[in-house]
Amino acid sequence: MKIGTQIQALRKKQGITQETLAAEMGVTVGAVSKWENSITLPDILMLCSLADYFRVSADELLGRKNQSTFMVCDDVPFMRDTLRELLEKEGYQCTGMAENAARLHNLLEQSIPDILFLDIHLGEDNGLDLLKEIKEQHLSTKIIMVTADNTPEATQAAISYGADAYVTKPFLPEHITVALNRL
Repeated sequence: MKIGTQIQALRKKQGITQETLAAEMGVTVGAVSKWENSITLPDILMLCSLADYFRVSADELLGRKNQSTFMVCDDVPFMRDTLRELLEKEGYQCTGMAENAARLHNLLEQSIPDILFLDIHLGEDNGLDLLKEIKEQHLSTKIIMVTADNTPEATQAAISYGADAYVTKPFLPEHITVALNRL
């Protein structure tokens, strides 16, 4: 378990001292030092407080990697690559990239991702039709619509068909992170 190393790295990344962290957590400097040197471990309540303080998940604090899988279906290569890079940096594992409905169906025959990023406008294909179809067949897959279509009609249709989140293009990386955190 790498919790001591993680605490120290997060503390240094934020530019705070052991004294500051100790004061924020209501513990002694010695306790923080023991955590960072893996002499002792924080209890479960303190683990949650530390995760909240550093704005990370408890899994990340414990040094665990995200094991969730994802696919991207977008007809724009740049968008597929951007999403893939962003998600892989966050520890997600890509199981496929599709530019249209036919390719997505082929990928889904091979594996079912935890999360699917889906555009509404896919050339001749309609992402809303795909959304409805995939939600009916793969109930556990979370679908995040990532589209330039920000009309109320498109948003409402996506929600009614079962979209778990809706992000409009262009987006900032934080918009994707917020959508993922809401799943």
